[in-house]
Amino acid sequence: MVLTLTSLLSAPDLASGGVQPNPHQATYILGYSTWWFFFLSNDELLEILSETKDPQRVQPHLKKCFEGINTLEFTAEQEIVAMVSAEKEVVSFSGTIIPADAKGMVEKWLAQVEEQMVQSMKDTCMEAIQAYFSTAKNKWLLDWPGQIVICAECVHWTAEVAQAIEDSTLPDYLRKSNDQIDEMVKMVRGKLSSGARTTMGALIVIDVHAQHLLLHTARDVITKLISIGIKSTQDFNWICQLRYYWREGSVFVAMITTEVMYGFEYLGNSTRLVITPLTDRCYRSG
Repeated sequence: MVLTLTSLLSAPDLASGGVQPNPHQATYILGYSTWWFFFLSNDELLEILSETKDPQRVQPHLKKCFEGINTLEFTAEQEIVAMVSAEKEVVSFSGTIIPADAKGMVEKWLAQVEEQMVQSMKDTCMEAIQAYFSTAKNKWLLDWPGQIVICAECVHWTAEVAQAIEDSTLPDYLRKSNDQIDEMVKMVRGKLSSGARTTMGALIVIDVHAQHLLLHTARDVITKLISIGIKSTQDFNWICQLRYYWREGSVFVAMITTEVMYGFEYLGNSTRLVITPLTDRCYRSG
């Protein structure tokens, strides 16, 4: 017998009415592969499991399971092909999920949703990083999901600043960055969709920081690096910045001696708070 949430909650001793089902205890028995269910109340979990033949009944509870996914996009054949954020941003999956193949095991196809979320974001990020070199910047910024634009932009920013440090051309790169920010400001003042405007606003916040203090906004960072006369990418004033690298088919985020793999969890297309020196200190001590 395959151990599933449905089978656990419909066991004979539970069905007889003598014992009240405890969905969260069932998730502990199954292990942490069903960690999303811990964010649901017992009533919500029972509602999902009582409608195993209709995957659409999971839709109202998705936001509690996956922070960035508001709904899933189904085809007429009840196949899942994309995820949709609360801001109505649609990100297509790299593959197709067929809930019917799970034979009523909600936890099984939800695990596939998580896998597709991560893989699709990784695939899209790789395509965006590659397209950066062959597409006009103004068009590139609008061609990809907001989270991917920010991640890919950070990858290229890290590479370009490192190259400028090695070539001693940081002042030239600062002028280039200022021009790019001015172009983005012009785009924001023009006609944009609400999603594109949110993405541009978040990117401007990051870029302005990166030019000033090398992590407040891109511009803040570069300005600081120039003022201290940095000459090497091994200088502490550079490695203490939040840097993004694309290698081995994934994105790695580094700061000082710490390096972690980017998780590619979909977060939607949200706004960004202004980055301050205190933000940097929190990053470094976190």
